[in-house]
Amino acid sequence: MKRGTDSAQRRLTVLALALLIATGLAACHRTQERDEARADSGGTPAAGAVADSLSAAASGDSAAADTTAKKEAPGKGGLLGGLFSRKKEEPKKEEPVPVELAEVSRQDLPYYLTGTATLEPENQAEILAKIQGEIRQILVEEGARVSEGQLLAVLDGAAQEVAVEEADAGLRALELDLERVRSLHVDQLASDKDLHNAESNFEQAAARKKAATLQLDYTQIRSPFAGQITERFVDRGQTVSPGTRLFSVVDADPLLARIYLPEKEAARIRTGQTVLISPDTHPSLQVPGEVLRVAPMVDPRTGTVKVTCHLSRATEDLRPGSFVRTQIATETHRGVLSIPKRAVLHEGAETYVFRAVADSVVKVLVTLGTGNHRLVEVSEGLQAGDRIIVVGQGALKPGSKFREIARDSTSGAEADSGLRESM
Repeated sequence: MKRGTDSAQRRLTVLALALLIATGLAACHRTQERDEARADSGGTPAAGAVADSLSAAASGDSAAADTTAKKEAPGKGGLLGGLFSRKKEEPKKEEPVPVELAEVSRQDLPYYLTGTATLEPENQAEILAKIQGEIRQILVEEGARVSEGQLLAVLDGAAQEVAVEEADAGLRALELDLERVRSLHVDQLASDKDLHNAESNFEQAAARKKAATLQLDYTQIRSPFAGQITERFVDRGQTVSPGTRLFSVVDADPLLARIYLPEKEAARIRTGQTVLISPDTHPSLQVPGEVLRVAPMVDPRTGTVKVTCHLSRATEDLRPGSFVRTQIATETHRGVLSIPKRAVLHEGAETYVFRAVADSVVKVLVTLGTGNHRLVEVSEGLQAGDRIIVVGQGALKPGSKFREIARDSTSGAEADSGLRESM
């Protein structure tokens, strides 16, 4: 009898659980239908709908379960959807990288030796006072162009004029005495010694006059060569001593650029070779010059050789003291594959570029040859007509999408072409 009672209780328990589950599933189904409508109208689900719905279903209150699910059930998909379904994230669409492209081409590639220098005039001097005196006149100002021997300033020369007159008077007296002794010597009334003394005294007096005249000339300050006055250091009325700076004069035609190259590279330089000179303030300006001379010895401290370049004319951008960059063309490789130097990337021992294929890029290892500051020769890895990335490589990786943008008209192939035409 006891066994029958236990069996009946178990059956009742199973039936109760089945009823509970059926009631919950029905409530979930009704909630799902309502949630779909709410999701379409912008409703927001809550995370606690599962527990509340099951609690209401367990208590047999299907209406309460339905209400709770309606308020808090997860979004579209209802109770079961909130438990077992997850919204799949859409993959981010890769934005194309803006880049500039260049085409690999065959061309003549000049090779340059480059250097830096400060332009110096071939003739420059500081004019110093040679005697003491007061400045009475200043006849030129800074910026004035002067000719060789032109008078620049005048010192007080009264004392020097007196000294010249005194020396001249003494010279005339000794000249008369010499004539008298010569007459006596002819008549054998004066000895050879008397004649020698008279001639010596006359020569000394002549030298004293020359010295006095030279001191008077030093009061006239003149330009040692044709050029331009760059500085005036004194004023009218100022008393100067020997060695005082008066003026600075410069002859800016020609200008010289002295560069220092390693011995191995300097061996390829010859007198008369063309050199392009560009001021640091205006890099696109290239003024032609030539190699004037190559030093015959190597500096033992630096291992370099001094190469002096000659610039035929000065401009507003090229003047004494200007910092310039020089390029000396030593050889030209004819009809070689070349690319802009800025397209080349380095990573460890690899040298590579990004080549455009359709709308994406591939990494291409390259072997490079000689080059200059703009172009470099490609020995392996690319072919004529290939399109490569020259700007924007930093944001790329193999397979990246790209978007071509217009190239700067002052860079890339246009600038390279202009460089070749200047040669």
